[in-house]
Amino acid sequence: MKLLLIISALLLIFSCSNSRIEEGENNDDTKTISLIAEDSTVVKDVLASTFIFQDGDREHLVFRDAPASTIYVVDRENGDLVNKWTKTGDVPGAFSMAARNLDISDSGEIVILDIDQGLRVFAKDGELLSRANPVASQWSFGGAFNLFRVNELVKIESQSFILYSLDKLEAEREYTAEYLQNRKNLVLTNLQTGEHRLILPFPEGSKFLSGKVFPFEDFRPRFVVNEKANKLYVVFQNEPVLYTYAWNDGEPKLESSKRIELPGFEENEGWEVGQIQMAQITDQTTEPFPARIQALEAVENGFLLSYSTRPTDKDNYTRYKNKEATADGFKQIIAETRPKTVYLDLEANVFPVDFPSMHYESFQIIEGKVHWMRKPDPGEEAEEFTVYWGKLRIE
Repeated sequence: MKLLLIISALLLIFSCSNSRIEEGENNDDTKTISLIAEDSTVVKDVLASTFIFQDGDREHLVFRDAPASTIYVVDRENGDLVNKWTKTGDVPGAFSMAARNLDISDSGEIVILDIDQGLRVFAKDGELLSRANPVASQWSFGGAFNLFRVNELVKIESQSFILYSLDKLEAEREYTAEYLQNRKNLVLTNLQTGEHRLILPFPEGSKFLSGKVFPFEDFRPRFVVNEKANKLYVVFQNEPVLYTYAWNDGEPKLESSKRIELPGFEENEGWEVGQIQMAQITDQTTEPFPARIQALEAVENGFLLSYSTRPTDKDNYTRYKNKEATADGFKQIIAETRPKTVYLDLEANVFPVDFPSMHYESFQIIEGKVHWMRKPDPGEEAEEFTVYWGKLRIE
């Protein structure tokens, strides 16, 4: 198993159309959308190398010090520490820095998915309740730390499952168009039995069925399940199309596809077979900073979609690719490729959103409220962290 964790880029890295895909519109002038803070919690006296808000419920907020595999459970009302525990080494339930952002179940368990170690379910005090092996030997594709939700807990016939993207790429296999045509992109793992099921091939009309091959990050899915409405919404990271499925208890059936007109988003058109490798995250020679959709979160009557674009200064970008970039030129690229967030309605129409500054340039939706961390003052070693939550105001 090969573990590729891009830790040095923690805060840095985070066109072809198909006639079958309907187009949404960019409606910048018709709505004003802003985020209004309603409440907050301050967590004090924390010494952690990378303190990241992960999830919450009505009673608690959960944080993680990712490099140390340490979990902090704090009181939502006053920020007091309720539980702190670490799972590393040979202890039962150990997980690594490769673990994804965790989830809290409806009954209060902490669910952690580590593609190296497998599934772990803990009580809030750290007691290991259940575990399961990984779906297969996987490659880890690290990147910038963020707060975005990457898994979803769902119920199927009264049993609990975690739904997540398949990060496994068989490095020993030949990377061909047939591989993509046969690939299934999501995994359902039963929290009780540990059994896995692969679902969701690429939908008809997707560019990933065009006969070209793509870097892995281009086709990683971002998704939302609405069990009450029997819907699964999917976007792939380098394909700005909203795919809507009937969820059907984990047997999704495609209902529609709508192109999303994201300002400044330029797609990769694909590479010929043999030009890139199976487990390649991106093409560092020709496209080191590709456009990527990084998050899709459900809100009232639509979604919040976060994405990054290619650098806008093409001359500076060319200098970077030719290894001629200056320090200031590199800083400019980082600024130009920072994530931005828009509101997306159910018809794939796009509206700008006025967001406050956020730590890790990211957020999470919990019980209908947007949660985010205050960005620390530059050059200050933070021992106090604030989590805000609020709602969107649409005018």
